Amino acid sequence: MIKVALISPKGTFFSKDIKFREFWEKNQIRQFYSRFWSGLSTGLLIIGALMPKDVKCKLIDENLEPIDFDMGYDLIVLSAMTQQAQRAYQIADEFRRRNVKVVIGGIHATILPKEAKEHCDSVIVGEAEETWPQFINDFLKNNTQPFYFSTRSFDLEKSPIPKYELLNPENYKTIWIQTTRGCPHNCEFCIASRLFGTKFRHKSIKQVIKEVKLIKSIFKNPWIGFGDDNMFVNKKYAFELLEKLIPLKIRWMTQTDISIAKDKALLALLKKSGCRFLFIGFESVTRKSLESVDRAGFKIRMLDKYKDYIQKIQEAGMGIIGAFVLGFDYDDTTVFKNTAEFIINNHIYASQLTILTPLPGTRLRERLKDENRLLSFNWDNYTFWDVNFIPKHMSAIELQNGLLKVYKTIYDDKVLLNNVSYFKKIYSRNK
Repeated sequence: MIKVALISPKGTFFSKDIKFREFWEKNQIRQFYSRFWSGLSTGLLIIGALMPKDVKCKLIDENLEPIDFDMGYDLIVLSAMTQQAQRAYQIADEFRRRNVKVVIGGIHATILPKEAKEHCDSVIVGEAEETWPQFINDFLKNNTQPFYFSTRSFDLEKSPIPKYELLNPENYKTIWIQTTRGCPHNCEFCIASRLFGTKFRHKSIKQVIKEVKLIKSIFKNPWIGFGDDNMFVNKKYAFELLEKLIPLKIRWMTQTDISIAKDKALLALLKKSGCRFLFIGFESVTRKSLESVDRAGFKIRMLDKYKDYIQKIQEAGMGIIGAFVLGFDYDDTTVFKNTAEFIINNHIYASQLTILTPLPGTRLRERLKDENRLLSFNWDNYTFWDVNFIPKHMSAIELQNGLLKVYKTIYDDKVLLNNVSYFKKIYSRNK
């Protein structure tokens, strides 16, 4: 029997700044992120589901367990985001020194396949459902190629159920499902539309329900995270799916945009189906920054409605996890105070603040490169909490310190107690 290791490399998922890490370790925000915003994406689980029956797979999440390089694997499969890339290459190099075949896929390898190829035998470029069957067939015939490119967007209704059985139930508090791919907004700093296209594709509702039921059979009372970039663009699909989720009695969260606040019926159905949190990308509270982010102008049209829409969503019984990015070209040092006040005044349940990050493949990176403003080519530093470019209206140090200042302000004990009181009133009305 062929033995395969599916490896998610250890990554630097939070700032390398000592002061930031000290704050993070002591603050209760760490517990919130550990509970609701951690876990493993479905990429390697899909690979597991695509394997022939006579292949034995072991999933290794290096953030939770060490890698045994002497286990005698026949094939190593690595999937990595940018901040995991350097570690992925180290792992690949070590296994290749032991004459073990290595294949690398994931977001970073898809954007920089030639770089990844320097450390492995084959690179999977694009969606695994499209490329993996050919690769594994070639591997079993000892005839692998250097690159496997997906040539079209995969029909998600043909996607297999991820092999959730590979996950250790004791290790993961949130289990992720992907129902859609694609995003029409094409923001300058985001890679989603390039990776998955600007049109939404989705699994059948029958598929999604099967995945939820499988997760419930493996994990005791799980939190389920739908990892889509924007789950509710297709309203007909969304309403039908939510109706089907109601009898399953699950607790879940997902990502969407602020415009769902306009649909009262959708909000009610979200709450009834078990939705507890909505992750919403506000990006910025600075008008010019929003104008620069989204060519289509969707986000700037929402800016004046943020306050009203936040209130409608949270009073419907879902807490908002707001995402904000600091360091846009129109940001100066006032952005820290303005962002903190916006979050506090609107009682946003929780907030994820990150530093603008010039990821490979984004229009942002190309522009900053042309302007000679890139600071770091060390992928370990691409944590979203560390500065990798020269800001326009502040220093890099001011941006780094400003991020910590906002976190300390919005997660101050008095602010948190005030929020507790606010949400208690909401939840008492929603019983």
